[in-house]
Amino acid sequence: MLFRKLSTIERVYNIGMEHDSINYVFNYITNFIKESERDLVKLYDLKVLDKIVINDIMTKDLVILDEEESIDELGKLIKQYRHMGYPVFNSNEELVGIVTFDDLRTKKSSMPRLKKLKIKDIMTKKDEIISISPYSSASEAQKIMVEYDIGRVLVVDDGKLKGIVTKGDIVRTSEIYNPEPKINKCSHITNIYFYGDNPKKVEELAEEIIVLMGARGYIISEKEDFIEISDREWEPIAKIMKRNGKIDHISIDTKLINILELNIIKEVFKLIEKPKFEEVIITDHITLVDEKSAIQRIITDVTMFEKSMKTFGTITVRIDF
Repeated sequence: MLFRKLSTIERVYNIGMEHDSINYVFNYITNFIKESERDLVKLYDLKVLDKIVINDIMTKDLVILDEEESIDELGKLIKQYRHMGYPVFNSNEELVGIVTFDDLRTKKSSMPRLKKLKIKDIMTKKDEIISISPYSSASEAQKIMVEYDIGRVLVVDDGKLKGIVTKGDIVRTSEIYNPEPKINKCSHITNIYFYGDNPKKVEELAEEIIVLMGARGYIISEKEDFIEISDREWEPIAKIMKRNGKIDHISIDTKLINILELNIIKEVFKLIEKPKFEEVIITDHITLVDEKSAIQRIITDVTMFEKSMKTFGTITVRIDF
């Protein structure tokens, strides 16, 4: 089955905390992404199940019971096939109900013991059956099972039984289409802007960053509108951006989800904290592409205030697939 990239999931979360350091803020963001992952995966699963039709996952070769058979036959089938529910037909080969292990367990005990119980005595009759069309989605079947607290739904089309879909079918489908995704590509861009009463602070900070990274073996290249800092493979890692000839902001570019894995970035953050800018604004944009070509974006906009030691902002997590 082929899936086209048609759906989007988006969640926006507010940030409000007392900050100890820029490192702390980035640790918080990274931990948040990991904690929210489970919630996002569930949403992703539901979107995938929306695209799968019942006809593709239901069981079509059914084991059926006759309404006149003894309930002992139900016990035998459960032991033999390990299925917990079976459609029930009459002598005219018409669907008349469904019988489950729960019916056997609960209704049997409430029936008179002297009576030789038949399937029709404990089954759920046809007019009480909850059914679904083979052209409905897997997520619709899942909703029905949750709403009515049942483990299976009969699949009926034009009054005829076509199959049965179970919770197990939904789980297996989800596992097939949603194994833990492998990240094939990561792009992480962080822009840091500085505001304060002394514009020279930004110039001095830029000089200190150049000296630090140059001393660590990074390559410094002067361009028209920015100063580029690259590693020994000439992979750009930081840019000191200019506007109208003056330092505007610092941009960090890596292929890591957590940029604190690079010790040089930790050192840069320490330099940024030294001048004690009145406000530091961080825009952080992570783009992850997995093996299914699903794109996950984590966009963080935060403002750190030096005087109050408060941080405010948002984290937006978006998945396109």
